[in-house]
Amino acid sequence: MAIRINLLAEEQAAEEMRRKNPVKLAIWIGSFLVAVVLLWILKLQLEIGVSKNTYSTIEQSSHDNAKRYAAVTNNIGRTAQMERKLAALDRLETNRFFWAPVLNALQQTMIDGIQFIRITGVQRYGKEDAKTVGGGANAKRVPGTTIELVSLYIEAKDFHPNLENYNKFKETLCNYGFFARNLGRKDGFILDGTLSAITVEAADPSRQFVTFKLASHWPEIRRSE
Repeated sequence: MAIRINLLAEEQAAEEMRRKNPVKLAIWIGSFLVAVVLLWILKLQLEIGVSKNTYSTIEQSSHDNAKRYAAVTNNIGRTAQMERKLAALDRLETNRFFWAPVLNALQQTMIDGIQFIRITGVQRYGKEDAKTVGGGANAKRVPGTTIELVSLYIEAKDFHPNLENYNKFKETLCNYGFFARNLGRKDGFILDGTLSAITVEAADPSRQFVTFKLASHWPEIRRSE
């Protein structure tokens, strides 16, 4: 029977032990895990970079949208204000005081012996600002108001002072339908000041007259803003 002697058995055994060395295996496994962790960290860094870029883009877009929103809001506010002003002008145009009917009514109420010297129409405007009345749950906002005041002054001569035609003329004006309706009372015209002294007409010395002045004040017109 032949006997075989393996002269390399010792070296092969040593090599086998090196291959099966747990420390080396641990090093290989550790190195692999470190490589995996490094790759994962690199992936996270890439994702963070992409997320930062996305966030910056969204933030810039949000900032731009905020600017556009502010501009649109301001434009809406200005548009609403202009619309309110146009509506107020439209109401003023629609409801403004007309002097033509007044002059026509004066023509219809003339009496003998009365001669106009001057007719003066005065329109004044005032404004009351908006205010809040009450407090808490009962607070109520009262809108601002524009107030229109209209007055009419008539300066005239009475060529029959002994007959007191100025009083007859005043009563005629007060009782005339147009003035009675619009002035809201029957004593809408009053004597403003006192009668002048009797004066001789320069062009005709045979005629004498006194001058007088009548005043009337229309009820105030209030227009809410």
